[in-house]
Amino acid sequence: MPLREAAMRIPWLKTIAGALPVGLLALAGCTTGPDALVPSGAARRLDPSGTHAQLGPTALRVMSFNIWLGGELVDFGKVVEAIKLSGADVVGLQESEGNARRIADLLGWAYADERLQIISSHPLIAPPDGNGIYTFIQLVPGQVVAMSNIHLPSNPYGPELVRDGSPLAEVLANEADTRMAWLQDYLPHWRTLITAGMPLLLTGDFNTPSQRDWTAEVVGARAHILYPVQWPVMLAVEQLGFVDTYRAVHANAKAKPGITWTFGYPHPRLRANEVQDRIDFVFAAGAKHIIDSRIVGPAGERDVDVAVDPYPSDHLGVVSTVMLDPVEPPVFVAVAAVRVEAGTPLGVHYHAPGGEGTDRLVLVHAGADPITNALAALPPQEAGYFGRVNFGTGGLQPGEYAVVLLGAADNELSRSAFWVVAPGAVPAVSVDASQYKVGMPVTVTWGAAPARKFDWVGIYKADDPDLFNYLAFAYTNATVAGTLTFGAAELGDEMLAPGEYVMRLLSDDGYACLAAVRFAVVE
Repeated sequence: MPLREAAMRIPWLKTIAGALPVGLLALAGCTTGPDALVPSGAARRLDPSGTHAQLGPTALRVMSFNIWLGGELVDFGKVVEAIKLSGADVVGLQESEGNARRIADLLGWAYADERLQIISSHPLIAPPDGNGIYTFIQLVPGQVVAMSNIHLPSNPYGPELVRDGSPLAEVLANEADTRMAWLQDYLPHWRTLITAGMPLLLTGDFNTPSQRDWTAEVVGARAHILYPVQWPVMLAVEQLGFVDTYRAVHANAKAKPGITWTFGYPHPRLRANEVQDRIDFVFAAGAKHIIDSRIVGPAGERDVDVAVDPYPSDHLGVVSTVMLDPVEPPVFVAVAAVRVEAGTPLGVHYHAPGGEGTDRLVLVHAGADPITNALAALPPQEAGYFGRVNFGTGGLQPGEYAVVLLGAADNELSRSAFWVVAPGAVPAVSVDASQYKVGMPVTVTWGAAPARKFDWVGIYKADDPDLFNYLAFAYTNATVAGTLTFGAAELGDEMLAPGEYVMRLLSDDGYACLAAVRFAVVE
């Protein structure tokens, strides 16, 4: 949910996971440490089909970085400096608040997935099956690894419950109701990718520790660690086959805790009785080797390997170098943007199995037949089986469209949706009535939204200007336009009491209001 971590008056919800035996890391097929380094960038060769280069094992440096409410609370330039000093090739950001593209530009990187808050020096391709949950990093045409980036709810924060005397059963029940509930949408997608043999990177602020850090040996090492905890989120992630890259390299959690939250708001300003834990992670599934993992943070603090002064966030960054063997992606067509202003180009990536000789890319209205209702069509270009073409959107009316990949027999191989909005369109939000009886559900509709993964709608009391005080919220799930209903599941059995309310559309896991509409509830 929209995180309240900026508010000193509101408890932060965080949790650490840690306690599977380190020996299990080897079972995931990984070796670790500098001795595991194998050469990258070997001479490229064609795969047996002759359609693309085959890289073989390739080193990639991956960073997870919560930049703290858009990265501007301290010094935005230091956010960029931290990423540069880390040497990262790709970064999963959290709390970017619409600044992902801006950060990529300042780094000189051409690629940013605003929906997932991922920026990269390599091309990013969002396949239609990704559903705003994962994207492909294209190392060369026809060779990809997948990446997901996550930011789980913060409150109530598990380590604070332990600190304040809650028994283990209560702590675990809280994890099930908060972070595990949100994780359920991700697990099936990750499982499918891993089962298919797709190397998968996972970055995020999980707002939970690791069971590897809360072992019997670590109890008492920090004042709030009162007993061992098998933190459920991390258990679920590792049971899928993910490797905790930092703990793979630094196995001794007592000697090398690798704290990422927090050393200050900003450093060195810290609250009394603050809990400190490792809650920011880089995971890898299907990696050949974990070469290195380092902490980016304020100078002089424990375990910080890459120092930045002044440090711009309340979270430390984690950067890990992993050796991955990229694979050929499944057949796909993927639009480069899901929100396009009419009259501007639409980039379309593809893996066309038949190449330009037989396959076609067809632009249609949403749900339309590409054979009988094509609006425009192009073949794959001379790049052949993997590449990108550009369609124009001039003359298209605002609405939902798709690009379809057709095969040699005019069979539909893949379809990727996008929305056209009017030039200069601004986000809008509406509700299905101006007045509701007590107990009635409230249906909200939004349009022309930025389509970021963590855009959200929230209900507020009309007379309360505090944007942290939402009564209910829901993410818009990377959509430009959509509808959802707030009922008892979201509002509680009592629903909304009589009064005046505001429905707000807010941006990218933050509190910048994009659009608002008032409504009333009456007896």
